[in-house]
Amino acid sequence: MKKIIALLLSIALILTMFSGIAVAQDEDFDIKIVNQMVLAADINVLQSKSFILLEASTGQVLHEKNSEIRYPMASLTKIMTTYIVMQELAKGNITYDTVITASEYACSFGGSQVWLEVGEQFTLNEMLNAIELHSANDAAVAVAEAISGNEASFVSLMNAAAKELGMEDTHYLDCTGLTDEGHYSTTEDTAVLAKALTETYPEIFKYTTKIYEAFREGEDQVDLYNRNKLIQYYKGATGLKTGFTTLAGHCLAATAQRDGFSLISVVMGASNTNARFADSTKLLDYGFLEFDFFTIDDGGKDAGAIPVTKGIELEVGSYVEKDSEFLLKKSDFDSIERVVEIPESLEAPVEKDKVIGTIKYVLNGEELGSVSILTDMGTEKAGFFKLLWRKILSWFGVVK
Repeated sequence: MKKIIALLLSIALILTMFSGIAVAQDEDFDIKIVNQMVLAADINVLQSKSFILLEASTGQVLHEKNSEIRYPMASLTKIMTTYIVMQELAKGNITYDTVITASEYACSFGGSQVWLEVGEQFTLNEMLNAIELHSANDAAVAVAEAISGNEASFVSLMNAAAKELGMEDTHYLDCTGLTDEGHYSTTEDTAVLAKALTETYPEIFKYTTKIYEAFREGEDQVDLYNRNKLIQYYKGATGLKTGFTTLAGHCLAATAQRDGFSLISVVMGASNTNARFADSTKLLDYGFLEFDFFTIDDGGKDAGAIPVTKGIELEVGSYVEKDSEFLLKKSDFDSIERVVEIPESLEAPVEKDKVIGTIKYVLNGEELGSVSILTDMGTEKAGFFKLLWRKILSWFGVVK
């Protein structure tokens, strides 16, 4: 019976594609075409309407276009849905073993789904597989209801979280992404959310890195293949979420890590599924190939002696407080200039480890950052007779 219902629903979904409902388009994916598109692409002229690339640990933007423009976000919505779920898990309000019961309302949702039936029960762990791999709308709503009682209350949590994260250009009307009008975000905000989710709850990668998971045992089993094809075809890919509606176009928030260097890319408004994967690949390649952290190991190094007036000691040494690290284009590593700012002299008394200057690190006229220069010793103010004797000696050219 479920097979027949599934077939009828599939036909219905085809008929509703043009009304903006989120229907999977991954059957059009072709890795050969994606690779050809990547080779032909210019990093400054990608096909997506909006895109952004940032380094995950710092949030530093490495490349972007139209990243502040609001667009329908389709199932990228479920990144926030997942964020709220992970918050509730962290608070102990729900566990991975919590049983979720499908309501009539949850079962009414089309688009990407696992064909839940009213009263059917699955653990949160199973529901998360359905949401993260298959972008199942019915599973997302069922989980939202289990946490907040109803979808509307859950959406209130989503909007509150967006506000807390500083996502000023995001507004949610549902937990699935099926709504287009009035339900929007930007690639910038989505990248901020992806960073918050993966940084605060890295256990989410347990789901987003899977290629396949079976859902529901028996003849009505649903095969959950990860719709983020980068997991299969891109070295270091770790997540995160695909999305599609007719108005939103093809979207993808992608995360990847290589040798401890982590990136987040978000594309919105691609014309087809191959374009979103090609644009994401091009962005990630750009990040991994062109950027890295550069450490300037000045920490503890001698910064020179500085004359001291009226002190027992005539001068004190100085040192650089710490190393500095900057995320830069690799081609700029050798172009950093040091601008040292220290006084010509100090007046006693001088304390040990006192900040007396800075080293500014400059690239192409722009300051990247600075580090303090401190004294490596102190000196008290000399007494009257010592200063007088020093003055006398200076008359004879013995000391200055």
